[in-house]
Amino acid sequence: VADRYSRRFGHITTRQNIQLHFVKLHDIEPAMRLLADSGLTTREACGNSVRNITACPYAGTSADELFDVTPYADATTRFLLRHRLSSSLPRKFKIAFEGCREDHVAIAINDLAFKAAFGPNGERGFLVLAGGGTALMCKSAGTLHEFMPAEGIHRVCEALLIVFKEHGDYEHRQRNRMKFMIKKLGWDRFVEEYQKALAWCGGE
Repeated sequence: VADRYSRRFGHITTRQNIQLHFVKLHDIEPAMRLLADSGLTTREACGNSVRNITACPYAGTSADELFDVTPYADATTRFLLRHRLSSSLPRKFKIAFEGCREDHVAIAINDLAFKAAFGPNGERGFLVLAGGGTALMCKSAGTLHEFMPAEGIHRVCEALLIVFKEHGDYEHRQRNRMKFMIKKLGWDRFVEEYQKALAWCGGE
């Protein structure tokens, strides 16, 4: 696609998307069909959507990790890709996974983050943080769950997207990340709305 329709090269982003610039409008359809035939999609690559999920760069190789978060990040990617909520949000939504004791992925600056943890019976799960961000109004994420069993992470994602879609700001692009929504609602009201959505998604 880069050779035929762009400039013979692409740009790799932080979240490992590949951007191809200066594709002519009349070439968009054949380029996207060629990508689709190769098993690639442009869905949720940018725009007001759940962006590519990041994980610790040492996942699966670090002696310091509690467990490898790669399968959980991959499963969450597959769960959210083409999800009914993923492309109709007020603004972009970023998720990260960290498995090491040391934070290599900067979980606190993400809209939603999962840090590997073990439950009281040794079961795998995550500390769950929400509402972080940089740029305008730098904000560290707050704790949503001290421990969420691994099987609950998709419900957590869906519940947060429901709240963001319902209460987010669709009018002011500079103030429509989730951290601004949380500031507007207040943390307690935000958690209350989240718990309602989590219950609707089958959580507790």
